[in-house]
Amino acid sequence: MPKVLTVLTVVGTAAMLWVGGHILLVGTHELGFDLLYDAVHSAEEVVHDALGAVGGVAAWLVNTLASAVLGLAVGALVVLVLAFTLHRGKDAAAH
Repeated sequence: MPKVLTVLTVVGTAAMLWVGGHILLVGTHELGFDLLYDAVHSAEEVVHDALGAVGGVAAWLVNTLASAVLGLAVGALVVLVLAFTLHRGKDAAAH
């Protein structure tokens, strides 16, 4: 059972990065910030056109990987900001 839970942890983390990144990607597009969305969409089209029969799957993978990278980048930024702000407050209170 511990191995199953370890796999679920890894798969769940990857899924949350993917879904969160995709929400950010589409959300920024709907708010009028089209740069990231257009870049990913253009990359999808290039891959789709270049690979023929498997182009649809490859284009989906491009979108999925781009969403996961965006989710990872934003998540890392949030962790970094929280680490500096929360720990800084605890250190000041201790002195």
